[in-house]
Amino acid sequence: MKHLSMPITLLFCLAGCTTSSPYTQPIATASSSQNTEPKPVNLSYTPVPAEKTGPVNVYLIPLNDFPENIAAQMGRDLSKEFGLWVKGTIAMGTQGLIPMSGTQQFAAEDIFEQAKTVMQRLPEADGNTYFIFLTNRDLNTRSRNFRFQFSHHDKACRCSVISAARMHPEPENSPGNRQLLELRFVKMTKRAIGQMYLGWERSSDINDLMYSPIMSLDDIDHLGNRHPAIPKK
Repeated sequence: MKHLSMPITLLFCLAGCTTSSPYTQPIATASSSQNTEPKPVNLSYTPVPAEKTGPVNVYLIPLNDFPENIAAQMGRDLSKEFGLWVKGTIAMGTQGLIPMSGTQQFAAEDIFEQAKTVMQRLPEADGNTYFIFLTNRDLNTRSRNFRFQFSHHDKACRCSVISAARMHPEPENSPGNRQLLELRFVKMTKRAIGQMYLGWERSSDINDLMYSPIMSLDDIDHLGNRHPAIPKK
């Protein structure tokens, strides 16, 4: 199977600038302003909500091949859904991280090993904080018991890694397929939080988010997006 490394992307709509903007109009001259009574200006603003305080429950840490803005957006969305503080960080440095010999796959254990200092130094983390690394690199373990892995978890370091490398649909450039890629990736991230942080048990019901085993993209696509522990809104 070929290695897919195109980063996940989101679509943004940008409004174009026009000359009707008040910031592009000429400033009134002194003579014209003398005959014009100044109009009252109502100034209003929406206060920016203060960021949560206390320990972060789950850190989403993108590697340098994964968009930081998507990690941040996932953090905000998952915070609302789980009622936890899930926070995205800027990308982690990966200098010295190399594929396993004779492959283009990266060992999950090598990623965790490289991230030790990062996990120790992140602010607002405590002994219960859980760390999820996000990457587009093709993933496996040192033992290579499987051809590849979508994710890997380690209870000892309270961390997981989720890989998008094998989740890309073909063709992957259409909006529908980009949304499918994002849905697959978010499902696997939610499973990691459920299993490793919340202690949810795995299920044999394919309609359950915690269904196991996940052996193919078809399993991920048929996987339910919710676990009974998450109330439907």
